[in-house]
Amino acid sequence: MGYQSSSGRTSSGRPRGFDRPKKAKTKKSKTRHSSGSHLEGSGAQPLREVVDRTLAGLDTLGAQTFAMSPFHQHFDRWLKSLGSVLDDFEASPVVEADDRFREERLGLFSAVEAALKAEQAREASRGATILGLHGSKDLLFHAEREHDARLREHAALRDKKLRALSDGAEALRAELNEVLESKAGLLEGITKSKSKREQEARSRLAAAENEIDAAKASFAEELAGLQGEYERGRRVILEKVAAERREVEALEAESEVDGSVEVRRVACEEFAEAVKVFVKRVEASEKTGDG
Repeated sequence: MGYQSSSGRTSSGRPRGFDRPKKAKTKKSKTRHSSGSHLEGSGAQPLREVVDRTLAGLDTLGAQTFAMSPFHQHFDRWLKSLGSVLDDFEASPVVEADDRFREERLGLFSAVEAALKAEQAREASRGATILGLHGSKDLLFHAEREHDARLREHAALRDKKLRALSDGAEALRAELNEVLESKAGLLEGITKSKSKREQEARSRLAAAENEIDAAKASFAEELAGLQGEYERGRRVILEKVAAERREVEALEAESEVDGSVEVRRVACEEFAEAVKVFVKRVEASEKTGDG
């Protein structure tokens, strides 16, 4: 049996999941009646009224729609209503249901019940999928927290390093000032010694300042790397979030469509046909004088 995914109906015209059972090969069932026919004379009108009432009830149930999801919450009530319509038909004193009708009723009822259970399972699966489609949002949250933690760690390391370098440079700067403020000696040797100390102090201070500049550049480069890595990861996660959002929207839109409509409509049509075929058997039996 082929399926058409666009309509959800099988090649036989029945909706997905609704498989009418094959008729069992049994001996021909005979429907016996008294000499007063149910369809003719005084008994004719009551049977037609029962049949018309039953067909009208089946038509109403077949056209029934449910206001809002989850639709499966209405399935049991609908099945009870269907059973009541059929029970009322069989309970009528002018109806003598034969074995063929009872077997067909049982088979059809089992088929529609199974189809509705399958639809309920699809609704539940869809709901579970919607609830589960939030993993990327959690990933984004954790990525942001991790990025903030790495930024704080980087800033603390940078501040500690630069503070140490700045303190060292400040000490060298103080040493240089001390050399510059010292009085020049009378002897040439003292003057040369002072000049050498000043040159060394300036050289060490310049090296310290260069190290500070290099450290600042290095930390800036590291920060740019952290930010770039975070942005690339965040972009990937945001794409996943967007994809999940589209999937959730599609599933939510699908959940607003009652997938049981065709199942229930076709089931009621099948039951109506079973009632009509049963009545035709009664008519044929009475016309041939069977019994």
